[in-house]
Amino acid sequence: MKIKNSLNVLIISSFILALSSFNSAFAKIEDLTFKMASNRLLAFQIIRAPKDTLPTFLFLPGVNRSLLADDKALQILSRQGFGIVTMNFSTQPFSVSRLEKSIKPSFVGTTYKLEDLATEVSALSDELKKNFGVKTIIPVSISFSGAVSSTMQNAPLIIDAVPMTSSAAVNPDLEAYRTYLKSMEIFNPIFGPALTRSLLDQAYYKKWNDQVDSITKQFNLNSDRDSDMVEGYTVLSRASEGFVWDTKNTAAQTRRIFIFARNDSALLLKDQLSVFLKVLETTPNALAFIVNDSGHVVPTEQPEAYANILMYLVSADTKAVSGIFEVQPGTDKPKFYKGNEAKQYVTNLINSL
Repeated sequence: MKIKNSLNVLIISSFILALSSFNSAFAKIEDLTFKMASNRLLAFQIIRAPKDTLPTFLFLPGVNRSLLADDKALQILSRQGFGIVTMNFSTQPFSVSRLEKSIKPSFVGTTYKLEDLATEVSALSDELKKNFGVKTIIPVSISFSGAVSSTMQNAPLIIDAVPMTSSAAVNPDLEAYRTYLKSMEIFNPIFGPALTRSLLDQAYYKKWNDQVDSITKQFNLNSDRDSDMVEGYTVLSRASEGFVWDTKNTAAQTRRIFIFARNDSALLLKDQLSVFLKVLETTPNALAFIVNDSGHVVPTEQPEAYANILMYLVSADTKAVSGIFEVQPGTDKPKFYKGNEAKQYVTNLINSL
């Protein structure tokens, strides 16, 4: 009951604070790049915390791009004094567009793994601490970057929102196609793998050509880099092939907290909840939130609820809290389930999907 009340009070107070300040002027947004190498840039935005007593949230990108620092949810957090950083991987259009002319991107002709993308998160974190005076960084993944986050083991707290828990749950048709192609390699062991690679890449190129055309027009990016952007997206697709979240991979010193969306794809939500159920059974302080009335992109669809969850996690003592909160946006009555009750709630939800 104490846990319920503390969250209720926080949601009410933070929601009122957010509404009371939302019409004020935007905090200063700096649009920058971090150069890991001459051919490897990370585009990022930062709103510096006015005081170093509150942490900085480092928002990892979705598969298409980063969140934007002027998104409503991030502005709510900024106005409460939190630092905000939104980053793009070096393979994504916001970063590729800013490479100097004639520079060949680092990812062209190179195989990237999810761990290589996690290295970019670590490199930017180090840069923020070294040259921006940031003391405490909390990584927050979303969707695709949840797969990247799953390989990270160097942060005390990681928040994974609507994470990609398996490639099959996110792209079932494409993963089935990849599995079929791999199964046929047995009949052509010499040329089969190369044929599989070629056919998969054709599927990726077809998908990402349209996305690049859309994002370059929407954000007025350097269209001379279109082919590199398509290749960059394809690198992300290759990196996540056959991905399955390994609950045994989490380091003991890293606590993971999940945020799920009730109206997400049934296949993905079922997979996410199955992962959390395993974590719940093996981790003493496993914690998750499920947001009702929200589709996949919770920060956009339910910005106040999303921001309030993040504020709660750093404003209250949640180290020993284990279970799952069911959050109903617009109300002050989240339901909290713990112990066997939480396991039963998650199991029932999985069975209903």
